[in-house]
Amino acid sequence: MGWLISGPLSPQGHLEFQTGPMEMVIIAVAVICVFGLAAWHARGRPPAWPELAALAVGLFAAATALVRPVWIEASGREEPGVLAILVDDSRSMSVLEDGKPRSEQVERALGQAQVGRSEVFTFGSELGAGDLRSFDQSESDLTRALQGLRERYAGERLAGVVVITDGIVRGGLRDRVASSGGAPLELPGPLTIYQVGQAEELSDLAVSNIASGGYAFQQAPFEISASIQGAGYAGRPVPVSLLEDGVVVATQTVTLDGQGKAQAFFSLKRERPGRFVYQVQVPTWEGDAVPENNSLPVSVRVVRDKIRVLQVSGGPSVDQKFLRLFLKQDPAVDLVSFFILRTPDDLEQSPYASSELSLIEFPYRTLFTGGDRDGELDSFDLVIFQNFDYGPYFQRESNDLLGEVADYVAEGGAFVMIGGDRSFDLADYEGTPLGEVLPVQLGLAPKQATDLTPFSPQLSAEGRVHPISRLLGNAEENEQLWERLPPLDGLNLSLSLAPGSAALLQHPTLKTQEGDPMPVVAVREVGKGRSMALMGDSSWRWVMSEAAAGNGNQAYLRFWKNSMRWLMQDRDGQRVRVEASRDNLGIGEPVRLITRVRDVGFEAIEGVPVVGTLQGPKGLQSFEGITNAAGEAVIELEPGSAGSYQVKVEAGDRGKLGQDYTTFAVSARDPELDELLPDSVFLRQFADLQGGVYYPAGEAGSPTLDPRAARLVEEEKQTPLWSAPILALLASLGLGLSWLLRRLKGLR
Repeated sequence: MGWLISGPLSPQGHLEFQTGPMEMVIIAVAVICVFGLAAWHARGRPPAWPELAALAVGLFAAATALVRPVWIEASGREEPGVLAILVDDSRSMSVLEDGKPRSEQVERALGQAQVGRSEVFTFGSELGAGDLRSFDQSESDLTRALQGLRERYAGERLAGVVVITDGIVRGGLRDRVASSGGAPLELPGPLTIYQVGQAEELSDLAVSNIASGGYAFQQAPFEISASIQGAGYAGRPVPVSLLEDGVVVATQTVTLDGQGKAQAFFSLKRERPGRFVYQVQVPTWEGDAVPENNSLPVSVRVVRDKIRVLQVSGGPSVDQKFLRLFLKQDPAVDLVSFFILRTPDDLEQSPYASSELSLIEFPYRTLFTGGDRDGELDSFDLVIFQNFDYGPYFQRESNDLLGEVADYVAEGGAFVMIGGDRSFDLADYEGTPLGEVLPVQLGLAPKQATDLTPFSPQLSAEGRVHPISRLLGNAEENEQLWERLPPLDGLNLSLSLAPGSAALLQHPTLKTQEGDPMPVVAVREVGKGRSMALMGDSSWRWVMSEAAAGNGNQAYLRFWKNSMRWLMQDRDGQRVRVEASRDNLGIGEPVRLITRVRDVGFEAIEGVPVVGTLQGPKGLQSFEGITNAAGEAVIELEPGSAGSYQVKVEAGDRGKLGQDYTTFAVSARDPELDELLPDSVFLRQFADLQGGVYYPAGEAGSPTLDPRAARLVEEEKQTPLWSAPILALLASLGLGLSWLLRRLKGLR
């Protein structure tokens, strides 16, 4: 009823008139006299008492309005404390329970909570003033909301704090309360919690978590385990599917336990390294509260367990010793090394039987034939011929065995030939199948095939950017490092670089027949594989001088690690690479596909056409681009739907420069909806910690109030009574009733 007098009035106030006392008396007397005389004259006799009373009331109300009374409440007065009500506005509040959104229960809680002087707020990521609820915020941080409430009412004691929520709140408060309870939060008033949401009304099947370890080993079994949770489906069998690139690769059925939980396990094995996206999926049954959580993707990186290397040397040497030691000490390398070899002639000329000799026969047929001929060549990731003359060992089978090695390279293998007095032209590799896959052209006579003058190799333009010769990240520091390395003892010479090859290190003065600097380290891509030539046998000196200078053997180690990485086509050493801006995206987020193209020397190539495809759940999408000055083609696409996506790109005409692929996943999962069951345990514990009251869902009572809570108002409050609706009402009723009584008596 406060609206009748323009608002609530405090008993601590007093009445003042904006019209002065003398003016007020004069106006009142004049009004009464005028209306009294008019009534007397019209009737010829005094009016009846009911008529006069009604007239007096109407005149009094009109006169009161004319003198403009105002109720003044002075500063420093106290007002009753505010009851602050916080409503959870996150998306978990809109989850369907028995076909109805959980948020419908908020109105019932508000009806119980709104007593006295109350103010309603919403909270999601932070506190929001007002009661504009959307139930669509992406998180519900109760800790931040309570902090915002303290700041808003700084120093003021509230009548109470009410929280209406399902208990699925963020910000670490639940973990803190669950772990040890800890000290209660400083709240500006007593706490009352109204829970909304009931677990028994919820039906939802979800893949709650996937564990894969993040990586797996090539050709070794690994396991993907998925946690399945089904609210409302306890004891029910559930089919679980594992998908790769949208295709089901395995299925199994699990039975949910009494708590609606189960684990599904899938065993897999990958034949090649790379990044692969898998997706675990459960069916969407009728009434499922959140269908978006019925699948979950995971990215698994498959790596090599061991790098299998075959090192064959024509005989013991310092260079062979250092390289063998480097390979043997690397725990990631499984080394098979032969450097003291017995030829068939040695066996035929020996007076001893084979069983009486300590040195085993060199198993060259097994080592240099592929799996289709029961050999082991295909099992090696890298083959090294270090100053090795094949002639005494292969004899009549030379062409076949060297052809096997050449085919191994063309099919994706990695090969290195290292110089010496039994290598390159000095071992007659010119014209052999293996000579055809080397990065240098052979054909020099023995007297022209070497130069024994010590020299310091220089980086070529390609060598400055190639991953093999990039020993340091900074280009200037890298060049300085190569300049201070000690000279090599000599060099195996060649006619020139082979077509499609690049020299990374070159001789400072010697030239090929074509007038180019003589290559020292050269690389080449052959079919699916790669080859490298080190035209000398004294790289071990890079260890000794660096160690003498106190720099260890880092230059030597980095050179060979870089070489192995590039030769075995580690992704860092590919000429064409494509990467997604992110491995995991949400629906609606664009993905940037960045394709980098390099030449044989690993310099950026501008203007190369790049074409690609994006294979996703809803089909194939094509794209194309052109590399810029940095050798990059950047394409932005919108995946559009949840699932795993495979990207494949080709660079150059019909992919002649190379191709690459990558994968990424798009999830429809909303982190706010990863958990759906109301957390009544947390809400009860939090209320107990704060000494407050907790009302479970479906139960409601009055909030706890602090009767001492009040606030001190510093400003003066004026309530204008002259404009109060009650004065207009009294004036209208009094004057109207007086006129009506007169009319009933036949008077005007």
